[in-house]
Amino acid sequence: MRQRLITFAIFGIVLTGLGEWGLRQGKFAALDDFWLEFCVGNAGEKIRQPAVTVVRIDDGYEPLRIGGDESLPDDGTLSRLDYATILAFVSKFQPRSVAFLPTPAFDESIILNKTDIAPLKDAALKLPKFLAASTVSNDGEQAKEAAPLAYPAVKVEGDASSILAFTRTVRYPDPQILANGTPVFKSIESARDLLSGPVLRVPLVAKRGDQVVPSLILAAVAGHAGVPLDQVVVKLDDGKPRVLVGEAHTIPIAADGTFTVPARAGIGATIRSVRRDESGAAKPVEHLASLTIDELAYTGEENDEVAKRILSSFQSRFDSLRENLVLIGFDRTADRRLATEKGEILSETNLLARAIATIQSGRYIQWWPSWARWAAVAVLVALVALLFRLPRRKFVPLAFVAGLGFFAAKVFLFSATLAWTPPFVLMSLFALAIVVGLIVPGGKAEETNA
Repeated sequence: MRQRLITFAIFGIVLTGLGEWGLRQGKFAALDDFWLEFCVGNAGEKIRQPAVTVVRIDDGYEPLRIGGDESLPDDGTLSRLDYATILAFVSKFQPRSVAFLPTPAFDESIILNKTDIAPLKDAALKLPKFLAASTVSNDGEQAKEAAPLAYPAVKVEGDASSILAFTRTVRYPDPQILANGTPVFKSIESARDLLSGPVLRVPLVAKRGDQVVPSLILAAVAGHAGVPLDQVVVKLDDGKPRVLVGEAHTIPIAADGTFTVPARAGIGATIRSVRRDESGAAKPVEHLASLTIDELAYTGEENDEVAKRILSSFQSRFDSLRENLVLIGFDRTADRRLATEKGEILSETNLLARAIATIQSGRYIQWWPSWARWAAVAVLVALVALLFRLPRRKFVPLAFVAGLGFFAAKVFLFSATLAWTPPFVLMSLFALAIVVGLIVPGGKAEETNA
């Protein structure tokens, strides 16, 4: 046993060091993703599928121009005609729900911003009633607010004094957008610290005077779930702050009304599954998807061979526009400024999409704290020490059973707590134990019993 333990300890220290290095460098991301999705797949009804499709205005989008019009700015600013065109593309798919994130200010001297040339209002009216984003602030300058917006309100149970407040709107939706849009705030400009660290927080509610109003994230989640905002309740009266979106979602929040977007919940750029249609054929389903404006534009080019191939390869994403919440926003290189603790760099659009997808799916998933990870290593080492006392003929079957039990316990803990830990160290140590137990001879007592 002693020889086995010494061998296991030497190589185990090496593997543990390798695992810690890989953890910091992201070297085992594929294994981490596999293990997380395995745990998610065995979590039962605690975790569902999200339903978000992001329509991205990215670096490849070129602003529209008329002839040789040189009056348009070259800073990436879009005109009313650009936004009218984007909304027209989206409306062709008859989406269930839409959230529009840009808050542009237009130069009225430019022809493409003229209301009789750019039918932005007409394009907006072709969509279902949608959410139009604003930006608010709590800088104490109520008197400077250009015009108050009629933000919807939600119910509150308990003391709302700790909820973040705002006094004025600093960036407004365009009036033509508001012809068919409900104003909701997407961020609080005076609360920049929410996004300044690796742990990113977003407001779900905020106080405006005597009312508590929902953010775009909360309003979008409720709207897509078919829950009226007057049935959304912020619970602050029992020591467990949360938002109840009817019976559809229970969202954990901080006392200030913010929601922490988990960096390691498995919410990436896409989440998809495969379903069988009535004929039994496999059909891909996009639960979290993204499309660029240029990709949407190909839907009007059915007679072009290139467009046909693109339409075929993107069909599941196009289909998702009809079923998912559609989030329209900027995702250019210059827009990606928000760093997660995992090292990803996100745009505001992708952060909001990730927050919505997390809430829709219930993926309130976190890593184990460091002490829990090392406690699991200690338990595994103690288990291995017991197994090393066995002769070879008993070691293999019992090691197999012990391994299944150990990792089944990890899956059970995940289903109970929605917390997980990267598997490389524990898996590699267990594999090492089996190799050592088979190759390295045990003590005299073990060999005599064998």
